Amino acid sequence: MMHLPEGYTKVLVERTLGVGMANGGVYWDIPTSAIPPHLRQMGSRFLLETAGLSGKLEAENMSAEEIRSALRLLVVTEIRDESGQLLVNVRA
Repeated sequence: MMHLPEGYTKVLVERTLGVGMANGGVYWDIPTSAIPPHLRQMGSRFLLETAGLSGKLEAENMSAEEIRSALRLLVVTEIRDESGQLLVNVRA
């Protein structure tokens, strides 16, 4: 996760539903305002639900601004483990 100018945050996509795993090589720029404040720290993991892009081939032919516009409707949900603790991935 990296905070960008103009109110966006770059997030690492771990997996995508319907098109397979991203294997850590895909980043999305999403509006920082869509991420609850307690999930904005480095290492936070959350579920991001969105609609708007049909797949990688469509996204490859779009500019960053076109992709950002297509991803405006976002729902961020925190992920908790079995004990109710917020799941945070800390890397050394």
